[in-house]
Amino acid sequence: MENLHQLTGRLVNNFLPVAVSNHSFFINDIPNELAVAHNREWVASVVGSLLCTVVHNVKHTCIRLSAKTYGHVMILEIQESGSTNTYTMASELQQVYSLAEKIGGKLSIGMRHPEITTITFSFPNLPLAA
Repeated sequence: MENLHQLTGRLVNNFLPVAVSNHSFFINDIPNELAVAHNREWVASVVGSLLCTVVHNVKHTCIRLSAKTYGHVMILEIQESGSTNTYTMASELQQVYSLAEKIGGKLSIGMRHPEITTITFSFPNLPLAA
C-alpha cells in the first residue's frame, strides 16, 4: 500500500520541471508511516490539483509538504514561502474544493505569516459509506 509520503513524492515528480523553471523546489516532510488506506485515487487527484496550482503560481520559493493525523482524519499542509497572490491561488482552487468534499474533505488557504501561504487539505482516512 502506498503511503502519503510516496503518493506526494510521485506527484511532486510530475511538477518538478515547472518548479525548476520557476526557481522553486519541494521539500517532502511527510512521515513514511502515514498510510492512505482509502480513496487513494481521490486523494491523489486533490493533491495533484493542489500542487499544480501552487507550482504555477509561485516563483523563487520552497514548497514544503507536511502531514499529520488526528484519529481517522489526515491533514496535509502545503506551505510556500515566496510571494504569491493568495486571492488568485484561492480562485484557482475553487474546482478542487468540490473534489475534496466528495471524499468528506476540506480545503483551506491562509497566511500564517505575511510571507508564508498555507493550503490545508484534511480528509477522513476511512472507507466511504455505501
